[in-house]
Amino acid sequence: MRLVIKFACVADGVNLRLWEPVDRRTIAEFIYLEIGEKGTKRTDGFTIRVATPQGLKKISTDNGIIAARPLVIMDEYNFHELWKWLECIVSSCECDTWLQCVEHLKQYFDWEYDNYMYR
Repeated sequence: MRLVIKFACVADGVNLRLWEPVDRRTIAEFIYLEIGEKGTKRTDGFTIRVATPQGLKKISTDNGIIAARPLVIMDEYNFHELWKWLECIVSSCECDTWLQCVEHLKQYFDWEYDNYMYR
């Protein structure tokens, strides 16, 4: 199953391709991705935090913990490098079924249906 990123935005909804941080060396943003099978309209949502070392220093701590997974740390924000990494990770998660793909994607991203309770 061929996977593609169909949409990506920062937490406030700005398309990732258009977003520019105030300071490329000081970011700690959540990135929302819609990932699905190529050739279909179906997607699921996945989230990852993208940060720089300086950006991590500005995050409030919770009992001494600055951040938990999923997290990718860059020296400084570079859209092209981040996008290349995201595409590489997503393509490395390709499997025979969607559920198998999701299990691999969850190693890198939070999945929108994690902890979903069926009733």
